[in-house]
Amino acid sequence: MRRQLSLLMVFVFFMLINLPALGAVDIKASLRQRLQDSQNQESRILQDILQLDARLQKATSESQDLARRLEIVQQELQDARSALARAEADLAAGRQDFSRSLRFFYTYGSSPFLTAALFSSNWPDFFIRWELLKYLADHFLGSVRHSLALAQSAREKSDLVAAREKELQQARAEWQTARQNFAALKEKQEKKLQSLRQQNTTWARDLLALEQAWSGALPALQQLLQQLPALPWKQLKPDAIQVNIGQGEVLAVFSQANLNQTILASQDQLGDIRLVLPGEGLKIPGPDFEVQGTLQVYGPHQLLFLPQNVAFAGLSLDPVTWKELLPREKLILDLPPPDYGLKFKSIALEQGRMVLTLER
Repeated sequence: MRRQLSLLMVFVFFMLINLPALGAVDIKASLRQRLQDSQNQESRILQDILQLDARLQKATSESQDLARRLEIVQQELQDARSALARAEADLAAGRQDFSRSLRFFYTYGSSPFLTAALFSSNWPDFFIRWELLKYLADHFLGSVRHSLALAQSAREKSDLVAAREKELQQARAEWQTARQNFAALKEKQEKKLQSLRQQNTTWARDLLALEQAWSGALPALQQLLQQLPALPWKQLKPDAIQVNIGQGEVLAVFSQANLNQTILASQDQLGDIRLVLPGEGLKIPGPDFEVQGTLQVYGPHQLLFLPQNVAFAGLSLDPVTWKELLPREKLILDLPPPDYGLKFKSIALEQGRMVLTLER
């Protein structure tokens, strides 16, 4: 029983030691899977772009073909309208000729034109006059009917060609709309592809950084983030106190050296890690990693650390990647309660120092 208990404790001990490594494996595996899925999506989008490009070329070719056919039909329509104009002109001329002939017979004929056969001297003269009258009438009526037929044929052809022109114009407009839609979709997919490629490049770089930081940076970073709220922040004391009686505020100034001496000096396991105040933020460099963030007032004597950038092996990680490395809970730093019932109002991070504003 004692031996089994000893083996169980050893197993638990090794599991606790390997927790950061297991977390790293999960993160790297998740990043590899995410990168693979994104690359597959990139391939699908590329195929879509190629298909859209083929459709765009087809739409352009079809639109050009319709434009050529439309030019031919427009020329045919112009010819048909010219033929209609000539036929109507011939019809008008035939009518004028017929009218002039009637006026000539009525004016210069020995008898009215329509009654010429009635005033014949005998039957042979009647038949001769009647045949001449029929021939003349057939001549004029045939000329008019021929002109009317030509005008009707020209009008029908003009209407038919006009309908074809309308159909071609509508088809061309539809193909031009389709070409514009294909071009817009292609542009949208190209932008998406460019974004995916940039994202894949970032994730591939992150994976490389994680590979390079496998044995050093990642365990140290995870250990730092897990222990950061538990570090001796309650032992921190200001380097200087300034009282602003007019505004009823107290300024507590903490130097960078004070932070490192109080917070990290006693932490042997964090010996390679330090706190840096470059101004407008808090930087925590370590072995092959660097965390940059800011501090905000979170409570009467609490501060909240908000990471804004994480770098491994000199490479800045994508936020989607480094957020998986950070603890899910908030990184709350509990400082010693101020005297006289004061509480934190605001914080300013300056070059080499941190300034807390306190009020009642």
